Amino acid sequence: MANRIKPLDKHYYHSTDVFEREKELIFHSTWQLACHESQLKNAGDYVCLQITDQSVFVIRAGGGELKAFFNVCQHRGHELLQGAGNTKKTIICGYHAWGYGIDGELRTARHCLGKDDFDPCNFSLEPVRVEVAARFVFVNLDQHAPSLQETAGDMFDDIKKHAPQWESVEVSTDYDIDGPDLAANWKILAENCLECYHCASSHPAFCDLIDMDTYQATVHGQWLRSYGELGKSKNKAYDVDPDEPSQTAIYWHLWPNTEIIVYPGEAAMTTFRLHPKSEQLTETSSLMLLKAGEMVASERLDYRWNTLWPEDRRICTSVHKGLQSKGYRGGYLVLNEDHHSVSEHAVAAAQAIYRQRMDI
Repeated sequence: MANRIKPLDKHYYHSTDVFEREKELIFHSTWQLACHESQLKNAGDYVCLQITDQSVFVIRAGGGELKAFFNVCQHRGHELLQGAGNTKKTIICGYHAWGYGIDGELRTARHCLGKDDFDPCNFSLEPVRVEVAARFVFVNLDQHAPSLQETAGDMFDDIKKHAPQWESVEVSTDYDIDGPDLAANWKILAENCLECYHCASSHPAFCDLIDMDTYQATVHGQWLRSYGELGKSKNKAYDVDPDEPSQTAIYWHLWPNTEIIVYPGEAAMTTFRLHPKSEQLTETSSLMLLKAGEMVASERLDYRWNTLWPEDRRICTSVHKGLQSKGYRGGYLVLNEDHHSVSEHAVAAAQAIYRQRMDI
């Protein structure tokens, strides 16, 4: 059967050994969304990010540039920062009070400075690569990986073209849109986000909001895009006036685990990030980006986070359990280039990237 593409073996969704390889071959060598520039306005502003078992922080240095470091004191390995905030001019370790400048250089080390065998230059924080695109801040633990521009520069050009609000939106702290961890392998959720073959049966209101005849899923190397135009102004999800800024749903997927989203309606943007904790558990986090003074209507948030997302949660947890079944024989990916709304070709493309990265 020429049309048949076999999905990844279920072993890759449940193996601890596989997950350990994924850490190094995927998550420690790809560009990971850390935050948005609007969260780092002032010198000393920082945001921490967990990349599997590695803690990193991004900080606005005194000269205005962004820097990123592994979140660990060079003395005895204590973590330096938590969450997000401002450190003023010095990062103080909570263990033995070693102090680092916001440029990463060691400034104070009690009872050490001046000793013949102690050179402060040997104890600077370990840097991490950081790049900004369309005001989104990304980090990469691999000093030799291709740049973000090389990896997905055209994705950010596409975002600027289809979401002109990118220049004016900022992260809003008025919305708590992070839920509990997902009891499923990260790839199950990532793949679910790449196809709408399941939408008719699992997301009926979404199919009333979006004209499925306009749905497209396109592959662009290391990034993919899902796109659909507004269907009915009055629909089962939430109403959208014809003169509102966004008349489309667009999901930009940066492989392996980042989505930047525009929904029909207001000129807003959302990020959706998958942070695998283990082969069995995935943390998700989001940012809501709005223009100053603007809000998202409660019925829209209610649909996105209390209907659409729970529908996907149920799917993913069920698939995770099902992939452990002795009765599951390997599956089938549906390829339909003429009708993207009933095709899994983007899933096949993401799995091809995965196979290449994992050398399988």
